[in-house]
This record gives sequence, C-alpha cells and structure tokens, in this order.
Amino acid sequence: MAHDPMSAFGIFIGTWNTTGEVLETAANPAGQLVATDTYRWLPGRHFIQHDVDARFDGQPTRSMEVMGYDTAKRRHFAQSFDDQGQTEMFVVELEGRRWRIHGKTVRFDGEFNARKNRLSGLWEMKGRKSWQPWIRLELVRA
Repeated sequence: MAHDPMSAFGIFIGTWNTTGEVLETAANPAGQLVATDTYRWLPGRHFIQHDVDARFDGQPTRSMEVMGYDTAKRRHFAQSFDDQGQTEMFVVELEGRRWRIHGKTVRFDGEFNARKNRLSGLWEMKGRKSWQPWIRLELVRA
C-alpha cells in the first residue's frame, strides 16, 4: 500500500476554540482574537477543508482554506480565501508535533501538546526589513 502523505494531518480534524493576543505592529494595533476553526476531510481524504469564523476585537472575519499534498513539488500546501477577497498560498509542514506555515507575508510556528488537543504558537508578519511577531495563538480542541 502506498504511503498517504495526508494521514498525519488527521490531527486537525474536528472543531477548535481559538484565542489569540494580537501584538502591535507597524501596520496594526494590539488586540484580541477569538475564533472557531473547523477542519474536515473532503471526499477521498486527499484534502482538508479548514473553515475559520473569527473576531478581531469584535470585528468578524471569515475564511476558508484547503490543505493538501502537491505530488509534483513533494510538499504540503494550503491555500486560503477570505471574506475580503484575499487569497494566499502557503507551504505547510507537520513534523511530529511541530506545525509550521510559510507564506510570502505571514508565517506561523507552533506545536501540539503531548495529548494533541492543544496547539500553541506565534504568527509573524513580514515587515520592511524583518519578520515581526504578530499573533500569539492557542487552539484548544472543542
């Protein structure tokens, strides 16, 4: 039987309650983030759909992301689409309990706890000269 490059991503499946501390950057003020993240397999179990229903300081924002494996490039990817008409492509890596997301303008580095029911990490935003801390995030399985 062939190796399933998406099997480890089953760790995400389900609903997560998300909280975050938005840090002040040159582009954004400090604030709070509260969200519900829902992950589900698409038919065939080759892709995962990730729906986000978030509030940044009470202001709603919604997005949808699809995660999968690119066989030609031999790497995992995610592409997000938000309610403001923005889209971004990411390279994603799940190594053991460590979860990383790499985009052109943002990146995330986090880790699941031993029980795999909590994911904590830091989003960074690309500044003019370097990456800046942006959001300290925690997802807890609902």
